[in-house]
Amino acid sequence: MRTFAKWLVLLILSLVAVLVLALLIIPSSIVEHRFNTYEQAAASGAFERQALPDHLPRSATDIHSTRDLDNGGEVVTFEYGSDFDRFIAAQVAAPPRTARSLRLRLWDDHFTNPDELVYMPNVSLYKDSRPGTLLVNRVRRAAVYVD
Repeated sequence: MRTFAKWLVLLILSLVAVLVLALLIIPSSIVEHRFNTYEQAAASGAFERQALPDHLPRSATDIHSTRDLDNGGEVVTFEYGSDFDRFIAAQVAAPPRTARSLRLRLWDDHFTNPDELVYMPNVSLYKDSRPGTLLVNRVRRAAVYVD
């Protein structure tokens, strides 16, 4: 019985080792970028690499981009200053939505109160790409863009 137990433990350890090795070898399809300011993002070359939208406001701070390379989806969250107000005012707003209703999992609560939000379903933040969705909290001056 002891021999069987030893073999079982060795088998389980081997399977765990193979699983860990596979996780290390198989590349992740999720690419994340974080920047404290627009200037930091620009200095890193993020706009030239199209890691961030072209029309991100220059006042943007706390920028977080997550891109799924497998399905091409992207989510960019940022806070902004008054320079983005004119862009937002020029967009066509739709009935209120929340991050939850859009099935977005975010780490903050800026996008949960529909009374503070403006939902814009056809916004192009990239020069040559399909439009995405912009959800803006005009009270907290925060936005999330979903491609």
